[in-house]
Amino acid sequence: MLAGLQDLPTMLQGLSKKILAGDYGLGVLLQAATIIIIMLAAKILGGWLRRSLLRFLPGLIPNEAYLSLIDDKLAKIANPFMAAVLLWIAFLFAQQNQWGHNLLGIAMKLAWAWMLIRLITSFLGGKVWDKILAISIWTVAALDILGVLRPTIAFLDQIGLGTGGNRLSIWVILKAAIMLAIIIPLAGKLCKFLQAKIEKAPNLTPKLQVLMIKLLKAALYTATILIALDSVGFNFQLLALFSGAVGLGVGFGLQKVVSNLVSGVIILADNSIRPGDVIEVGGVYGWIESLHARFVSVVTRDGTSFLIPNDDLISNKVINWSFSGRGTRLKISVGISYSSDVHRAMELMVAAAAESPRVLKEPAPVARLIGFGDSSIDLELRLWIRDPQKGVVNIKSEIQLRIWEIFHEHGVEFPFPQRDLALKPSSEITVRLQGDQTLGERS
Repeated sequence: MLAGLQDLPTMLQGLSKKILAGDYGLGVLLQAATIIIIMLAAKILGGWLRRSLLRFLPGLIPNEAYLSLIDDKLAKIANPFMAAVLLWIAFLFAQQNQWGHNLLGIAMKLAWAWMLIRLITSFLGGKVWDKILAISIWTVAALDILGVLRPTIAFLDQIGLGTGGNRLSIWVILKAAIMLAIIIPLAGKLCKFLQAKIEKAPNLTPKLQVLMIKLLKAALYTATILIALDSVGFNFQLLALFSGAVGLGVGFGLQKVVSNLVSGVIILADNSIRPGDVIEVGGVYGWIESLHARFVSVVTRDGTSFLIPNDDLISNKVINWSFSGRGTRLKISVGISYSSDVHRAMELMVAAAAESPRVLKEPAPVARLIGFGDSSIDLELRLWIRDPQKGVVNIKSEIQLRIWEIFHEHGVEFPFPQRDLALKPSSEITVRLQGDQTLGERS
C-alpha cells in the first residue's frame, strides 16, 4: 500500500502529460477560456433553439399535451446538445491548425456524455435507471479520456466461458445489460401509449382489449430482449446451456407463476369472466375491476380489492352473476298464515318489488306459491336487477322490509309455529264383586 502511495505522484504526472500534452502555459489558458465561452454561448443558443422549434412545431403537432411534453424534453437536451456541437467544432478547428486541443477534446467528450445522459433519461423517467445509465456513461467517458477504454474492453472480453464463437464474456454481458436498461423502459412507455389507444378504441370489447394488450406486451418485450441481445452480438446457441436450469426453475419455483399466466390466457379465450362481471369465489363477492397476467382484481362492496390468482378461477367453483347477461334474478321466500288471502298476498309482494327503482320492469317481478308447510303457506317472489355490483343483500333487505310493512297495512298475517296436541280418551275400568274378592278388569 505504501508503495502504491509512493507511485501516486508519478501516476498523476503521467496523467497530466496525457491530458495537457506537456503544455502548461498560454495554450491551456486559451483552451480553458474557449471552453468557458462555449458553455455560455451554448446556454444562449440552447434557449434560442428551443424557442425556434416551439414556434415551428405547433403547425405539425396541434396537440397541446404533446407540445408541452416536447418542451420539457427540449429544456433538458438543448443546452448540452449545443455545448457538444460547439466544442466539437472548436476541437476540429484547433486540431486542423495544429493548436493545443487536448483539453478541448476532453471537454467535448464530457459534453457528448452529458447530452447522451440527458437524452436517454428524459425518455426513461425512472430514478433507478437514470442513475445506473448516468454512472455507466460517465465511467465510459472517463475511461476514454484516460485512454484505457479499449484495454479495459479487451480485458473484460477475455474473461468468459466457452471457446470460439460460443464464448460468453463479461463484456458481452455488460453490453447486453446496458442495452436492456435502455430499451426495456422505452418498450414500457410504448406499451402504455399503445394500451391507451387500444382502451379508447370504440369497436373493441373489454375482453378483446385485455387480450390484445397482453399479447402486445408479450410480443413487444420479447422482441425488445431479442433485439438487444442480437445488437451486442450475443450468441443464442448459448441459451441451450441454460435450458435445463430454466426447465427446473419452471417445474419447481415458477410452476405457480406459469400456471397463473396460462390460466389468464384461458380465461380471456373462453370469455367466462370479463371486466365488470359480478362474481363470487372463495367467499369473496364483488365485481371485476381489471384482468391482469397473473391475477384478477375484484372490488367488494366495501371498497376492498382482492387480487385473486387466475389459477383459482380455473380450478375453483366460481359464481358469475352476470355471465348470461347483465340482468340477475333474485328469489325472496315469504311465508303467510293459512288464514290469510293467498292471492292478495301475492299481489302485495309484486307491488312491493315494483316500488324499488333497481327492480327491472321487464322481465316483471312475479310471485309463486311454492308449497304448503307445517305452519305456513310458502310463497316466493322472483325479480330481476341489472346492477348486482351495487349489492344483492341490500336490495333483498329493502324489498323484505317493504313486504313486512305492506302486509301489516292489509292484514296479511305472518305465521307462527303451530302444533296440534292429540290426547287419547281415558280407558274404561269394569269392577265386578265376587264373594269377598274384588276383581278389576281393564277393558
